[in-house]
Amino acid sequence: MKLKASMSRYKYKLKETSTIASTSGFTSGNTGENIGATMGRGPKAGPKGVTDNTYVKKFKYRLVDRNALNKAAKGIEVKQLWETTDVDDYLKSLNVNDINLYNHIKERIEGFNTLEEKINILIPLLAKAKQKTLEYYRNNPTSYGVVYGTDMAIEYLNDLIDLFSNRPEESGESEQQQSQNT
Repeated sequence: MKLKASMSRYKYKLKETSTIASTSGFTSGNTGENIGATMGRGPKAGPKGVTDNTYVKKFKYRLVDRNALNKAAKGIEVKQLWETTDVDDYLKSLNVNDINLYNHIKERIEGFNTLEEKINILIPLLAKAKQKTLEYYRNNPTSYGVVYGTDMAIEYLNDLIDLFSNRPEESGESEQQQSQNT
């Protein structure tokens, strides 16, 4: 506290130099910010990546054939994390004219997105709960207390696994029975 008070007396005598100064001639806040110095914005990337650039044109670089790469990964299920299903495009390809059916199918498909989001929220929560449980038993080594109901959660997860592993055509249910169950 004393040091801070004594430094404030000499503050007006100190001359500071900016450590972020540059001789590039670039001034922050002007148009063109975040653009490479001489390269500009560059070509646009499409669904297969950037196909119109110097590597492809000049150096004869070839883009990776993802389908061939996925086939080469024998026995490994490949899921492209950056690709999403556009539900509206999918439904247009089905030529669904009935608006009620369209909305029903859309809701069914988007339900999977909601499930994935909730599972992604759950995973870090499980890690935190495990750490809290470890800490609880470290502090209470003779306790029979239950911090989190993992037995119940495991039963719920087993039910979910059963739900999604049994497809309607495998179980022999008719479409009418399926609609009654939902």
